[in-house]
Amino acid sequence: MKMRIFGLAAALGLALTATSQAAPITTPPPGLNGTGEVTAFYIFADAGDTSILNMTAPPPGVPNIFCNHPTGSCLAANPGDMVSLGTLSAPLVFTLNNINSGLTFSTDAPDSDGNYHVKITDNLADFGLGLSLPADLVDFISSNPGVDVTFVGWEDRTLGESSDFDYNDLIFAFTNTTTDVTTPTPEPASLALLGAGLVAFGTLRRRKKS
Repeated sequence: MKMRIFGLAAALGLALTATSQAAPITTPPPGLNGTGEVTAFYIFADAGDTSILNMTAPPPGVPNIFCNHPTGSCLAANPGDMVSLGTLSAPLVFTLNNINSGLTFSTDAPDSDGNYHVKITDNLADFGLGLSLPADLVDFISSNPGVDVTFVGWEDRTLGESSDFDYNDLIFAFTNTTTDVTTPTPEPASLALLGAGLVAFGTLRRRKKS
């Protein structure tokens, strides 16, 4: 009986381990574009490795924007810390340099395995951590009504380094940025079908009333 219980517990443990391993992103993430004065905000990090966030495009770029642990001339940041990156309109490219492994990941390119190391979204809840916006970012948004904010979450290890691909090792926010994801315009046939459905619904409502 003890052996059966132990076997069941071991199987359950393996199942839980398997479900905690998320799938890597293998399709290109949406591109980032500046729409004015871009400000970077440090949101969250729980990575053990030391990494540095840099902007490489448009040139000349901005090095050492944030790091999660002190290294060289880069000081560790705290949630809500911000850095102005200047007025930008061209496509933006950011990199994360993992000091421990020596690898650099980019928002616009996969690693050697074909896996991307960023999740780009306008919703902080997409990272599944239940995080709240830092007070400084809340104040910034309040002072700049209608400002667009994009969140970029990083995975700082490769598949060969036992990455969990949860894309929340380091999370940053960038104001006055948009992504190149667009809402599809309905095709004429779809619009016609929707119109016919609305007409039929209206006719049915009139019949019920009479």
